[in-house]
Amino acid sequence: MLYNGRAAASPSRYKGGTSDYLCLPDNPKGSSTYRASEVGYLEGVEYEEWRSSSRRVGENMPCAVCYVPTRSAMFVQQANYSCPSGWSREYHGYVMSENLHDRRTSTICVDSYPQAVPGTSTNARLGAHAYFLTVRCPYSNSELACGPYEDRRILSCAVCTK
Repeated sequence: MLYNGRAAASPSRYKGGTSDYLCLPDNPKGSSTYRASEVGYLEGVEYEEWRSSSRRVGENMPCAVCYVPTRSAMFVQQANYSCPSGWSREYHGYVMSENLHDRRTSTICVDSYPQAVPGTSTNARLGAHAYFLTVRCPYSNSELACGPYEDRRILSCAVCTK
């Protein structure tokens, strides 16, 4: 592991900022002392839903940046909890992003055994959020047919290395 940190993103209540989820280190260095007036904000990412008994709703999401020196390639396998033959699974979980009523964000694969940043059980719903992503089957003249996917089922994911 390169470092531990806290997941951060631009708050959903603003239109600007980043559309990505970031992993900010617990020990920042080199921040400027200059304060700007026109900025984008980053705030902690809160779990907004969870399907297990861990009940992480309202807690902030930690993160880690990993490095596997013996493996040069990495990808996130969407809608599958396993990796292709010849690849190693680092972890598996669920595909998460903002909900459909907020701004669009990148997707992240959140471990199926979630952790929380200690002391963050506020459920403030003011920062960035993490909701499960599901496939929505056609209900009108949609072009996407569900095929093997079931309507509103939570998508799994796996982080694979080789």
